Amino acid sequence: MGEGPQLSRLRTQALHNLTGRDAGGRSRPGLYQCSNGHCRLQFTVTTRTPLHSTKLPLRVWLTGLWLILQADKGISSVRLAEALGVSQPTAWRIGHALRLLMTREQQFGGTVEIDEFYIGGSPRKDADRPRLGRGRKGQPRTAKTPVLAVVQRPEELVEGAPAGEARAKVVDDLSESEARRVLAQSVDPSAHLMSDEWKSFLSIGEAFAAHDTVRHSEREYARGTVHANSAEGFNDRVRRTVAGVFHHISQRHADLYFNEIAFRWSQRAVAGRARRRTRKGRELVRTLWSRVRPALQLHAVFQSAVGRQLRQTRSGGIAVKSAVAVFG
Repeated sequence: MGEGPQLSRLRTQALHNLTGRDAGGRSRPGLYQCSNGHCRLQFTVTTRTPLHSTKLPLRVWLTGLWLILQADKGISSVRLAEALGVSQPTAWRIGHALRLLMTREQQFGGTVEIDEFYIGGSPRKDADRPRLGRGRKGQPRTAKTPVLAVVQRPEELVEGAPAGEARAKVVDDLSESEARRVLAQSVDPSAHLMSDEWKSFLSIGEAFAAHDTVRHSEREYARGTVHANSAEGFNDRVRRTVAGVFHHISQRHADLYFNEIAFRWSQRAVAGRARRRTRKGRELVRTLWSRVRPALQLHAVFQSAVGRQLRQTRSGGIAVKSAVAVFG
């Protein structure tokens, strides 16, 4: 239902558009001001969003957003700079601002899968450094960065049904406290949790309505509807995207890249079902997916834009400031 004429009139009276320099005024184009005498706040459509205080035209931002949405696995800052006609550092910041725009922070319900994976490569060989994973006290088994992935299964698999949400977070380690922190932010306690037999997952499963596990150590990967294959598929999507598009991502900014990959994962719909046979002759039913068109993804992109901002650090990097206010 549309808003009534009285509400529209009140909104119109609450702010007015200042005359810009392009129309003979003294203000910059697109500037608004609150008409409340105690407020008088001046703002634009990008205020308190990841595009806050930008000096680039909105045309550049929307073009970059379209390039990211229509790409199968994203686009690197080098290619984005060539397409937009800006420098590579500018394109790098544009990409991160748009990834912050795609961030989702609502909790998942229904059936949720959790799995761990690692990003990064092996450290350079150093004769003075002991090898990893040789039983020395305090020595980790790997120098790679651990990540926890949480994937929500779709509610139904009928044609046209949307895919579930996904999320990945960099963690300090795979301890119970870190897993509990990620699940407390991402998963509703009423959800049905699916995982493997990792000891951290077993101990925190009691906090949810139900918890089932598969025993990978015994070569059990699915037991009917009990599996974590969706989470493992998302993990593979992250690895392929990093290796094929970005080549390397830092631990500090990895969550922003995960936001983009997770958003692209959720922007799919069920296209049908197909029967396949394995090499051993076993028949399987596979779900076919189709991508949501980029123009139809814009509502999901702008749904929680207000409240997230990027700040430039003294070292030239970026810092995220987030106080999300969801609308729409």
